[in-house]
Amino acid sequence: MTIARMPFLTLLDPVTSGEGALDPLGLATTGDRLANWILPGLAARMSRPRFLTAMAVAAVVCDEIDDIAVDRVTPAHIVFEWLLVEGFTRRADDKRIRGTPGIDKARRARDARLPMCAKSYLKTPSVFGFHGAYKRLALDTGILDEDFHLCDNGYTLVKIWEAEQKIEGFLDSSLSRNSSGNVKQVLRSAVRDGLKCEHTNRSAAWSGWSFFADHLAPSEIGEREAGFIRDLILDAKGDRRGEIFKLIEQPDNLKVADKESEAALVRHIIPQSSPELARRLETIKAYEEFCALMEDAFDWLRYLSSQAGAWALSRAEFADKQEIRIIASELPRRLEIARQFLNDAPVQIDREFDQIAVFFEGVESAAELYDALIDRHAQVQKAKQPEGKREWFERAMDGSAFVRIPYRLDESPVKREWWNRPYRLMAVRSFCRDFVGRKA
Repeated sequence: MTIARMPFLTLLDPVTSGEGALDPLGLATTGDRLANWILPGLAARMSRPRFLTAMAVAAVVCDEIDDIAVDRVTPAHIVFEWLLVEGFTRRADDKRIRGTPGIDKARRARDARLPMCAKSYLKTPSVFGFHGAYKRLALDTGILDEDFHLCDNGYTLVKIWEAEQKIEGFLDSSLSRNSSGNVKQVLRSAVRDGLKCEHTNRSAAWSGWSFFADHLAPSEIGEREAGFIRDLILDAKGDRRGEIFKLIEQPDNLKVADKESEAALVRHIIPQSSPELARRLETIKAYEEFCALMEDAFDWLRYLSSQAGAWALSRAEFADKQEIRIIASELPRRLEIARQFLNDAPVQIDREFDQIAVFFEGVESAAELYDALIDRHAQVQKAKQPEGKREWFERAMDGSAFVRIPYRLDESPVKREWWNRPYRLMAVRSFCRDFVGRKA
């Protein structure tokens, strides 16, 4: 047997800059579509329902402001976001603001005595700030429109919030500037100045900092406010979303959600689910059990190649591992189960699964699995935008492979009992924790 010796890559490898270092087998898109099949409107990074209220309040404050900041990038609602997270760092303790997007950035800016601005805040606030993170659900529940303007449900939410918070006339433009409704003008003025200065521009004594901490802290959502948001989320137009919330908010299920993985939680609630929801959850389970085998095998490929040092790993060496032979023998059965369930999923999900499965159909040996993994990974990397990404392996003429330094795996893989793709159930758990005891 000929063993190919591959060239070393130095630690300074600028070609790797900007590589696609995630999802090497292209499994995330199908997982995300399956998540949307059971929980439309939610995203895995959501955790606190009160940010929907914060977005509605921001829409009221920014309603008469159509300007973009001097930096020609930042809109008014993001300046409001700067002000809110800065207010949290100045006036609220950590427990009250847990789960605030961008809070660590805001703390660093505060400690450095810097104002909040595009440079000190998140690089992509339109995605990772709370307006970006919760936009999908705000649209889905009719709180905001695509341009972050208030919709009917948003108006009702603000009315409930201002009544519970005893902020008289926040929505009433007829009140004089000297009334208690002036808080809106105080915030609006701060947003306007932030747009002009490209950063927050208020002193430590500004009343707005306390306003944010006292009236919009994520952990202190009002009873009627929480009840209204919950009703919007549980609305029938959300398909199975309401059923999942009702299941997870049950005390026993909520305890399981607190302690176990999403995989364990799905297995726990399937027997309690309606036939249609159970079918969808079984489909996710079947998909993930198939994915786990591929990912375990891919990790073995990385690990064995890492252990080989400067020598490339051959098919025979890969196939010699007992754990890999077990994976290869189990793969056809898991593939067939996944296909049966996914055949009944929405057409786009089924077609995307076919693009994954085609690489592994007919694989019955560890040597064939080696080629299937290498080929699937190469196809995924080549398809990544904008112009493709380098593979994690260098390959020799005889088909042997050498894992590149950034992707070495130095610890022996363990069999997966978890799922690598989030199905938004932990977001549901977090929302339910905030709703518990606060139902109107």
